[in-house]
Amino acid sequence: MPLYIWKNPTSIDKEVLEEFPELHPIVVQLLYNRGLKTQKEIDEFLYPEYSQDVHNPYLFRDMDKACRRIYQAIEKKEKITVYGDYDADGVCAAVILKTVLEKLGAEVEVYLPHREKQGYGLNLKAIEEIAAAGTKLIITCDCGISNVEEVALANKNKVDVIISDHHSEPEKLPDALAIIHPRLEGEKYPFKFLAGGGVAFKLAQGLIQKSKQLNEREKEIEEKWLLDLVAISTVADMMPLLGENRTLLKYGLLVLRKTKRPGLLQLIKVANLTPEKINAQNIGFSLGPRINAAGRMDHANLAYYTLIEKDEDKAAILAGNINQSNIDRQKMTEQMVKEAKEMKLNQSEKLLAFYKADWPVGLTGLVAGRLLKDFGKPAIVMTKVGEQIIGSARSIEGFDISALLSVNQSLLNRFGGHPQAAGFALSEKNKDQFVANLKEAAENIKDSDLQKKLEIELEIDFLDISWELMDMLEKFEPYGHQNPESVFMSRNIFIQSARRVGLDQKHWKLELAKDGCSRGAIAFFMGDIDLAVGQEVDVVYNLSINQYNGSREIQMVVKDIKSAEKNI
Repeated sequence: MPLYIWKNPTSIDKEVLEEFPELHPIVVQLLYNRGLKTQKEIDEFLYPEYSQDVHNPYLFRDMDKACRRIYQAIEKKEKITVYGDYDADGVCAAVILKTVLEKLGAEVEVYLPHREKQGYGLNLKAIEEIAAAGTKLIITCDCGISNVEEVALANKNKVDVIISDHHSEPEKLPDALAIIHPRLEGEKYPFKFLAGGGVAFKLAQGLIQKSKQLNEREKEIEEKWLLDLVAISTVADMMPLLGENRTLLKYGLLVLRKTKRPGLLQLIKVANLTPEKINAQNIGFSLGPRINAAGRMDHANLAYYTLIEKDEDKAAILAGNINQSNIDRQKMTEQMVKEAKEMKLNQSEKLLAFYKADWPVGLTGLVAGRLLKDFGKPAIVMTKVGEQIIGSARSIEGFDISALLSVNQSLLNRFGGHPQAAGFALSEKNKDQFVANLKEAAENIKDSDLQKKLEIELEIDFLDISWELMDMLEKFEPYGHQNPESVFMSRNIFIQSARRVGLDQKHWKLELAKDGCSRGAIAFFMGDIDLAVGQEVDVVYNLSINQYNGSREIQMVVKDIKSAEKNI
């Protein structure tokens, strides 16, 4: 019995293949799967060039206005406050702007809100505090686009606001001096999917280009040394790794491997990573979660101070504290998942709701994601903060949880998010009705939609697995959101050898063969599936290179396996 419903690929037309005769058909199909259909898009993807594929920041309609106001503040020695967010994207964005503004001679402070006490975005009390402390210009990063009331209060206090953000455009925009946002209606900037750190970088880029104190070589150096943080932002915030993001990430990884930031180097050290070998997966699974852990467990300032610290010994202490926060976050997440699973559930319901008043609000999203994965159903996880219920929702593909929150907004104090991940706050008196409404809407989910699906990119012949193919696949790195590691399927393969390996025999170590060719394979966490030598199977897999004792071999990483289907 396979673990997933296999979603077979749609092959491209012969005419498409003929458009790109210089490319291998497998490469053309994989590019097409990523929506890359023109020569320009393909060249940008396969051969990203910084000078060609990173756009001019002054294509933003408000970039000139924003940079002129910032330089005015620098010349007048006005105090600038960079207002960020408590996640990895927001923290990195704040450090990017702080770094550049200080280099240009600005008097600058950074303000990051407390996740639990203040919540996301600008807040009225913070605006009052910032204005009272003498700030004349606020620059937001990774937030601000929905803060109409807060920006109005800043204006009333004679504080100008420049917004740099990338979140969904609201019905009404704040009355800010300038807005740098790639997704605004009417915005001409050609790439729409920058992270908050990417948008902050474009503003930094615009400021550097306008500098009169830096020569051309110095401008290039200052700009490129920011790319380590842009890379972290882009991956940690799960932005599409296509277009300009791909170019920024490719060059950002080069900078990250040579980063001069003591705090970042110490973070890399506590994560047990080798600086010269850091890749996008290391950001997504090691660096990003550690930076996020600061804001989830206490305050994002810990991550911010780590990234700006110049003293190596102090940086080591701060990075150690972040690492401990991450360990605590992992333990607390596991405890919450355990407690949630011990709750009495109606397993026939198609949406699962979990509530415990003392759960930490910073972990509700992580726990909802885990419960979605484990139960295969949309999950909402709620806790109590003051007089409010705060929650996170995670959903399956095809069930738009964000739209459902919008339908129920009369019951909510605030909400926001994406089709498969959203957050909300409501009064305790509305909780039961809200949950009932969501569960009722979820009854429309088909049973087949709840079974996990495995998207197969391409069916290939077993004999197509070669070093030539591996060289082609290398051009698709770095992998990530909207550029996943390629998933292949091959049919009618024989199991030549099979043994369970690992603790509790949870994995299969296989040798698969067809037509005189054999390949090693590993099937993680599939030890409870019965496999036998001589069995003929269809296999879905990724390809990797296994290096052991100085030798290199191609290895199939099995995603799913089932008895071969005949006569196909």
